[in-house]
Amino acid sequence: SSGINAEWPLRPGGDLFLEELIANKEDLSGAFAFSELWEVTKDGVPQSDLPIGLVKSKKFGIDHIMLEFDLMWHSVNYDVFTMEKLCELLKERIDWIRANLSKDSLIFTNLRDFSNCMEHHPERVFAVVNFLSRLPKDEQICGVAYEDLGKSLPDEIGAWTRAVRKEMTRRGWEDGHFIIHVHEQWGLGHSTQLSCLANGATGIWAGLCSEGAALGHSDSTTMIMNMIRLGNTAVQKQYNCKALRKAARNITKITTEVKAFGRTPIYGDRALDLVFGFIFSDPTAKSGFDMCEFFGLEPTVRISTMASPEMILLKLNNVFGESDQFNLEIAAKMKEQILKNAADEKRKKYRLRLCVDTTA
Repeated sequence: SSGINAEWPLRPGGDLFLEELIANKEDLSGAFAFSELWEVTKDGVPQSDLPIGLVKSKKFGIDHIMLEFDLMWHSVNYDVFTMEKLCELLKERIDWIRANLSKDSLIFTNLRDFSNCMEHHPERVFAVVNFLSRLPKDEQICGVAYEDLGKSLPDEIGAWTRAVRKEMTRRGWEDGHFIIHVHEQWGLGHSTQLSCLANGATGIWAGLCSEGAALGHSDSTTMIMNMIRLGNTAVQKQYNCKALRKAARNITKITTEVKAFGRTPIYGDRALDLVFGFIFSDPTAKSGFDMCEFFGLEPTVRISTMASPEMILLKLNNVFGESDQFNLEIAAKMKEQILKNAADEKRKKYRLRLCVDTTA
């Protein structure tokens, strides 16, 4: 509920949601709340007024906090409000959280304009990271979160990630987390996030599905499944990865009231389709990571003019059951007829789409 005016006459939706969760005795011991580091500025200088996010966190018993702020905000005069003063305010907020919420509060700072700042004022990022890294061990927070709005190239933000991670390590904060959140904008979200993980980010903060602000973001389901197919075994010990697809589909439906877009990787309806004989989908190919096998589901063979006779035969057996009358010769003749119809502009929908259970 960060940034909501506490004096509004109507309660915001976040309040109502939390009241419902509390009334139903839901466990909020692991919940995080977002709060601005500051909300009021005067003459270009952030004021020390307590942000509404922290006020609401105390009211509703949310102990763990993501303190977020910008290092290039247009209304702040950073020549006056120096990084030294920003760090003083940050420490003041950290102390308040531990005194008023819980001495064991998990606290992250979120550098909301990380990419822009690394491009134009990297010294500000390093000043904050340096300050947090040098806190006494018993005063250190969980770590630093950072964002990219989807415009940075993977190798670009990967280099920035490595540089900041090295600074944390150099200052003795080896166990400090450095977690990334990437918005979608130019189709590079997943690649960018993987690059960050490869260059020193210790994790991501994201939803199970890609729904979110603007065009959405690089989601946990897609990231975890990519890590698994690339050989990471640690995530399978931490999470019930077999349930990721179903969970992402359910959350998408709950939040949007419609199913995920069919071509969404991993959890869209067509994510398990077998299409024209490429290695990644050829039913005769027996190498590489098999996502259908991982999730315990049957692949759906999608029939088009590009389908091979082998795929047509597989589809016939899947839909009608295995029969002696189905063979490669019959399938080849069907392929010839499909191509003839296409040439005659008799376009047909050769889908025979007996799909896997859509609730899977």
